[in-house]
Amino acid sequence: MSEAGNDVRAGQTGLPQAAAVLAYAGALPPIIAALLIWMRPADLGAGATQLMLLYGGALIVFFGGVRWGVAVMRPGGPSFFSLLGGVIPLLMAFPVFLLEDTFTRFLIVIIALPILLWDDLRATRRGSGAPDWYLGVRTPLTILMTVSFLLAFLKTVTA
Repeated sequence: MSEAGNDVRAGQTGLPQAAAVLAYAGALPPIIAALLIWMRPADLGAGATQLMLLYGGALIVFFGGVRWGVAVMRPGGPSFFSLLGGVIPLLMAFPVFLLEDTFTRFLIVIIALPILLWDDLRATRRGSGAPDWYLGVRTPLTILMTVSFLLAFLKTVTA
């Protein structure tokens, strides 16, 4: 299925090429920020840390939006609990945006990303989650971004 070159399927996974390109491009900001925190902590570390934490909070909210979108697309309509699953990530992200404590903010992101992935994998296995192709790109990216956040966290707490 191709719509002006936007939805070309890649390989046997059925992963839309546009989704793969945008998802991997979306992983660049936290990866670059983590590198800056390690390589230039004195002059760029503080700004990179703030960028990373804001991006981490936005990722958590984004994954909540995906959950909401999956819930409303169900043939029978969304259930209260499936919509709640879209709202909980937003509530999890609030402290990332509001707290000043870098340690706590990093911990929230580092813990939330894998938990949301685990829950999305569980929902997909029972047939109530996102399409398989979504998790095919989401899983490696979540691991990559979680490692980036963890490395940045380790640098900031040992500095």
